[in-house]
Amino acid sequence: MIGRLFKGLLILIALAVALGPFVVLVLNSIRPSDEFLSASAGFLPSEATFEYYAAIFDPDESTLRYLVNSLIITTATTVIAVAFGALAAYSLARLRLPFKLSLVIGLAFLVVRFYPKITVALPYYLMMREVGLLDTHLAVILAHVSITVPFVVWLLLGFFEELPREIELSAMLDGCGPVRRFIRIVLPLSAPALGAAAVLTAFLSWNEFLMASTVAPNFAKTLPVRVSGFITDKGIQWGNMSAMGTVIVAPVVIFALFTQRYLARGLTVGAVKG
Repeated sequence: MIGRLFKGLLILIALAVALGPFVVLVLNSIRPSDEFLSASAGFLPSEATFEYYAAIFDPDESTLRYLVNSLIITTATTVIAVAFGALAAYSLARLRLPFKLSLVIGLAFLVVRFYPKITVALPYYLMMREVGLLDTHLAVILAHVSITVPFVVWLLLGFFEELPREIELSAMLDGCGPVRRFIRIVLPLSAPALGAAAVLTAFLSWNEFLMASTVAPNFAKTLPVRVSGFITDKGIQWGNMSAMGTVIVAPVVIFALFTQRYLARGLTVGAVKG
């Protein structure tokens, strides 16, 4: 009995930590403006107002355009990153390169994944300006792909290494070539892992701010970049920022609710050897 109560308490604490910031964000998005800096303001707003949502969806704000930009960039990034990441991970898992080159290449992907992105923001900006891609969807997509492909490779590498090779050997005896073997056998067996990689890649691309703000200040601006625009020289527009933040988080929460089953399965499949 005590054990169950303790576990329940831990779950409640975890939920409070995880959902607390989102609850505060939603409450601030409907809080009257005079309560943001008031010392007497309570946790709950004295009354609900939806003026901030009306303000951010005003045609002059172009919020729908930023939403479409985010959807285009996230979708393209997810498709490209998972496709190339799966090919790279499968190649590293199956090729037997001399001098442990597979390990070296894998570590190179790891280094690319974790080095500070601020160090390449300015060079990337200059590169996109030289090739005429500045402030385009393609510029942001390429930046996000460079960030997410190493993540996908490391996520799928362990799964492909645990995938039974006997299945592929049987297909080879039947005359199945490497490309056909990868498409017809490996990909269907890897569906849960690919789904998990796609979901996490979409989250990373949807929330990415630094590279998007560097190369897409106007036409290809995404929702996270637009949020920073509410920090002005006249002060921070807390209500508009909270409303926009809620708009950004809501699709992610809905998407996570529908995909959590596949996400959990994809992250655990292949973790235990048979």
